[in-house]
Amino acid sequence: MIQTVPWWLVALLILGLWVAYLVTTNTTYGEIFATLREGAVTTLRVSFFAYVFAMIIGLSVGLARVNPPSAKSGFGKLVVYNVATLYLEVLRGLPILVVLLIIAFVAVPSLIDTLTSLGFTITVRDVSIELRAIIALSLAYGAFLSEIFRAGIQSIERGQLEAGRSLGMTYIQVMQLIILPQAIRRILPPLGNDFISMIKDSALVAILAVRDITQLAKLSSGQSFLYLETYLLAAMIYLSMTVMGSLLVRWIEYRLRIEQR
Repeated sequence: MIQTVPWWLVALLILGLWVAYLVTTNTTYGEIFATLREGAVTTLRVSFFAYVFAMIIGLSVGLARVNPPSAKSGFGKLVVYNVATLYLEVLRGLPILVVLLIIAFVAVPSLIDTLTSLGFTITVRDVSIELRAIIALSLAYGAFLSEIFRAGIQSIERGQLEAGRSLGMTYIQVMQLIILPQAIRRILPPLGNDFISMIKDSALVAILAVRDITQLAKLSSGQSFLYLETYLLAAMIYLSMTVMGSLLVRWIEYRLRIEQR
């Protein structure tokens, strides 16, 4: 019985209860938590929207790379495949921090300058730094998710694709109605794990002065010099998000195993 108890979770719960006690009984901890709570909302918002866009990008790139071009492939497919592969290799080869800096301070301003020269009335200030962070995280994670989608699609027996085509369905219809529903069920756990990673990597947006948990913790501790208290609470907020996400992913994996029996 003792061997089956998740002691790691018990230890985290005890730690969480201790921190909650400090927040509710200690004025200093309570004030710091009130400040970081605003950052938690920003962290979740940035992570959610960035991940939604990353899944759209990842699915598109994954579909483009499912079947490599052959000698009989048209020029259009060759171009799409190589553009998708170029995006994948470049974004996977760059640190996320570098992607954030390039998108925020190079790509977006350059795009706005181009649009302005074409007659559009838009300035750099019209694109918030938070939106730039979301765009950068979406592009960075889209490359990683594309390989998850591609692997999930390729894990479905090719005979199902051929059977759908033999019934008169188009390639898009087969993907939409037969292949993707099965593939998504298989890749739900890795998608969930990547969302947890997104929450952790979203701390990098603090370098752009986005007021997330990390940025507010840095500002608060810099003013109060309460580094231990501030970063302890920041760590616990991140930990509560990731642990709950991890437990949800484990539950999904458990449910999928039951349904497959």
